[in-house]
Amino acid sequence: MQEILSWSASAEMILDARLGARVPEGFTDLAVERCQKEISDLSSQLPQTPRYDQARAAAARFNGLIAAAHDEIRHGRFEQSQQRLVELRRHEAEQRATSGAAG
Repeated sequence: MQEILSWSASAEMILDARLGARVPEGFTDLAVERCQKEISDLSSQLPQTPRYDQARAAAARFNGLIAAAHDEIRHGRFEQSQQRLVELRRHEAEQRATSGAAG
C-alpha cells in the first residue's frame, strides 16, 4: 500500500501544480497516466484473497479520483478539480491510517 500511496501523492502534486499553471498540460497528461498505470500494476500484483480486497478497492478509488480531478482540470472546472483533490487527500489519509503506512 505504501507504493500505491506514493504514486497517488505524486499524481496529486502534479495535478495541483497543473491547477496552478506551474507545469504544462502535456507533462501533466503523461505523468498522471504513468501514476495511474503504476497504481493499477501494483494493485494487480496483490494476492487475490479477501484480505486484499480492501486494498484493491482503495487503489481503484485512487485512480478514479485522479482521473476525475484530471478531467475537471482539462475542462477548466477548477473549483470541482479542487474538490476532487481534497477527496484524494482525504482518501490518502484514510488509507495511511488503516494500512499503517507511514506518512
